[in-house]
Amino acid sequence: MTMHPLKLRDNGGDAGPPTTIDATLRPGRSASRARARQRGGRAIVMSAILLVLAPILGASWFYATMAADQYVSEFKLSVRGPERASDFGGGGGSAVIGGMIADAFVVTELINSRQMVADVSKDIDLRPIFASAKGDWLSRLRLPASQEDLVEHWKKTVAAHFDMLTGIVTVSVRTFSAEESLLIAKAVAKAADQAVFKMSERARQDMVRFADDEVGRAEAKLQTTRLALRDFRIQEQIMDVNKSAAASSDLASKLREELSRMNQELTTMSRYLAASAPQIQVLKTRISSTENEIARMSRSIGEGAPRSSSEPSPTVLAQFESLNAELQIAEKSYASALEGRQKAQANADRRTTYVTLFVEPSLPDAAAYPQRMASVLLVAVMAATAWFLMLLIVSSVRDHLL
Repeated sequence: MTMHPLKLRDNGGDAGPPTTIDATLRPGRSASRARARQRGGRAIVMSAILLVLAPILGASWFYATMAADQYVSEFKLSVRGPERASDFGGGGGSAVIGGMIADAFVVTELINSRQMVADVSKDIDLRPIFASAKGDWLSRLRLPASQEDLVEHWKKTVAAHFDMLTGIVTVSVRTFSAEESLLIAKAVAKAADQAVFKMSERARQDMVRFADDEVGRAEAKLQTTRLALRDFRIQEQIMDVNKSAAASSDLASKLREELSRMNQELTTMSRYLAASAPQIQVLKTRISSTENEIARMSRSIGEGAPRSSSEPSPTVLAQFESLNAELQIAEKSYASALEGRQKAQANADRRTTYVTLFVEPSLPDAAAYPQRMASVLLVAVMAATAWFLMLLIVSSVRDHLL
């Protein structure tokens, strides 16, 4: 190491012998710092190798030699019904669209659920497919697998997504074989269609059943009222109280007209016949009889009047009118229930919901996963980010300690 002497002068300005001072006043500290920098450089290199290079090499080796090809079979469906918005007006159309969106959400959740696993398992044994030896240890199902393990693996390999803008449900199935992906995709589409049909059929049956129950209640009420009115007529020995009352009223009107005519005739005959004349006596007798009959019929209109076989009493008439009113109400209720039943049947037919597959499941001809280059690049980015953050943390801690 080369030493550079420094010459110093005193305050008096006299030239004196130069004084040499070593620039490295603390040679031990400089050496220590140099060794620390060397250790820090080696640590950075080692950390980069461990945290960046090793993960990249490991991911490259895994995706190049071990990662199994995975084939994706995809199909798209929508939930539809025969209704059209124009058939219901603006508000009805919104209700129909809202119902279809809700049904599409149900289908999406159903495909991602345990129930779909159970439905598909009725036709296909899923465990050998998901645990196939073609798959790598990171992607395949590990046997023995419980039902919960199978459902969790199902959620990783079968995905359903609902698009709110288009109302389309996109379903993708990923396995280690193109044929098995297609097989499971067809089974999922079939199970979804059957599930939607069952929900729609149950809703239709409930709607019609409620209407049938209403018709049954209205019919029972109508039969009870008719039987009560029939028993009343048999008890009173009349066929129609209203007709009997109308006949009595007509007869009383005719008697009053006859009495008026006889009184006029009596007045006319009294002008030229004596009061003891036989014609006048006969006419007076007829007038008296007619007045008695009119009085009797008039008394039968009031409460408590004696009842004749041909004239209904006010009490009987009131009972008949009450029963007849109940019968009319029951008939109207029954007719309304029948009309409601017809409407319920029509609405049930229109509310039939079904699944439309407008993109059928197809056999994939190339593996879609794993995306090797993208996966390795992702590992590299994540490893470099983690390494950089670690350097920042270590540097911050050292600065704080120093």
